Amino acid sequence: MVRVRFAPSPTGYLHLGSARTALFNWLFARGQGGSVVLRIEDTDVGRSSREMEEAILFDLRWLGLDWDEGPDVGGPHAPYRQSERGEIYREHAALLEEKGLTYPCYCTPEELQEKKERALSEGRTPIYDGTCRELSSARRRELEEQGRRPAVRFRVPEREVSFQDLLHGFVRFPPDSIGDFVLIRSDGRAGFHLAGVVDDATMGITHVIRGEDHLTNTARHLLLFDALGYTPPMYLHHSLLLGPDGGKMSKRHGATAVREYREMGYLPQALTNYLALLSWSPPEGREVLDLQELLELFDIGDLSSSPAVFDRERLDWLNGKHIRRMSLSEVVEAARGFAPEWSGHALFPVMVESVLDNITTLGDLPRYLQTYGTKAPPDEKTAEWLRGEVAVRVLEKAADILDRRELADLESAREVVGELKRAFAEKDVKPREILMPLRVALTGKDHGPGLHYLLYVLGKGECLRRLRQALAGSDA
Repeated sequence: MVRVRFAPSPTGYLHLGSARTALFNWLFARGQGGSVVLRIEDTDVGRSSREMEEAILFDLRWLGLDWDEGPDVGGPHAPYRQSERGEIYREHAALLEEKGLTYPCYCTPEELQEKKERALSEGRTPIYDGTCRELSSARRRELEEQGRRPAVRFRVPEREVSFQDLLHGFVRFPPDSIGDFVLIRSDGRAGFHLAGVVDDATMGITHVIRGEDHLTNTARHLLLFDALGYTPPMYLHHSLLLGPDGGKMSKRHGATAVREYREMGYLPQALTNYLALLSWSPPEGREVLDLQELLELFDIGDLSSSPAVFDRERLDWLNGKHIRRMSLSEVVEAARGFAPEWSGHALFPVMVESVLDNITTLGDLPRYLQTYGTKAPPDEKTAEWLRGEVAVRVLEKAADILDRRELADLESAREVVGELKRAFAEKDVKPREILMPLRVALTGKDHGPGLHYLLYVLGKGECLRRLRQALAGSDA
């Protein structure tokens, strides 16, 4: 059975790129009837926090992605936080030591940084140079007496490492392209490579789907799987998420966290839809797809290896499409938190309906609903619609019709507009010359929701008050 894992580090909020990786894992596993394991890679104690872990789990659930095993739901391979699996890692490190495949490294962070900078300045790949690989026992004692606490490194064999990637095909790393890497940090905690391999092996992970920036890590991991006697999973390294300038997606390109898009009023189904389309094209040209539709159509074999460039305009377009796919009651419920000033209004659903065709995100609502608030003084150009004989006659007729009618519902408000248009139908008055004076008189603006929505939501009394106020100030 297919078993995949998503292993976020709780050092920050869920990044769009990480969410895309989680989505690909979820779609693949669920499509194969397999299992999803959520594992928390929190061995970086200084930067990890339980608050960030909870935020990541919240965002994953908001996106509609669930898991079968994890820190919050348990499972047969618990614990699922790496910070709680130290003994398991130490046992495996001891096994490698018994085989003579490790050695203590006394290099300080400063020394390692200096080596890295020197390699880069000389145009070399910065890999560990093996300084501590063959230290004598006497030299080790001397370094320990100086107070140095060693890390434990893996002795990388001098041979080619190759594997078949499910997206990139055959990938090879020649000898000497991978330096001896850290298994156990100097503080005794397992490093990324040892912890990841041991967890994938002991949790029965069959497929590892992650970004192509992990290709070199996979070469290291295959060496560890072999050294520990485990069968490695199959690997797929998808393209990275890039910003519009071609650089890796970062803060300089704007919002990067799922949380930020949720707070701006994007829908989870729009976000998963967009992230999937960054590297995959659905059959039959279908683009607007919710999570269930993605699950039915997605085939990981159809992923593209081309760079995935983030395009905010396309996300906006998809979000608008998903908003208009929802029922009005669903939109209204989702919208309440974005328009607190209006959400308690008895006609809030009508107000939302009136601007549905205009909004891109739920965060746009306050700006569009402001039309229903206090009338804004029209600017000079807009005020022109209130001047002249035709405008006065239109406003007087509108007030007359409203005096005689009740605005009981949207249909009755629509009838008021219809009667006003018919009253001037044979007098060579253009529709805009009828409707614009009424709109400006009611709102002070020359654009906004349909007039029947404005009449109904504002109510008969308020509409008459505003019409009379406009008439009193018009330049007849």
